[in-house]
Amino acid sequence: MNNLRAPELFIDKDGQWYADGILMTRKEIINLFASHLKKDSQDRYGIDWQNQWYPVDVEDAPFFAQSLTEQAGQLIIQLYDGRKFPLPPGNISLKGNIPYLSLFWQCDTKLSRPSYSELCKNLIERDGHYIIQYGESEWLFEEMS
Repeated sequence: MNNLRAPELFIDKDGQWYADGILMTRKEIINLFASHLKKDSQDRYGIDWQNQWYPVDVEDAPFFAQSLTEQAGQLIIQLYDGRKFPLPPGNISLKGNIPYLSLFWQCDTKLSRPSYSELCKNLIERDGHYIIQYGESEWLFEEMS
């Protein structure tokens, strides 16, 4: 029996997944892959599946927040892969005016323009710093180099 070659996997700057250069459209497969995405000690990404490691090239950030909504008094981000998470605690990092969150690893989630616009509806300025304030929770904007 011949072993099958694993496809070359790639995530572009907008969170879209590609296999051998072809855009993946099946959300359930994208969700499966994203749910098993890991980062190794050399900051390389891969899918950890059934004791195998499948490398994934990432153009920018591995996750992309397509939308931000309020549910039951909490800000919820929806990722490109379909998963939903509460907006994580911590700072919102700006790299060249592009906002990133740290969902699992440092700056691993890029915010879409619509999600960023929605988030900024809760923007305040305090002591020269910009902060998202929602209920009792706050997120500080920080510039990254």
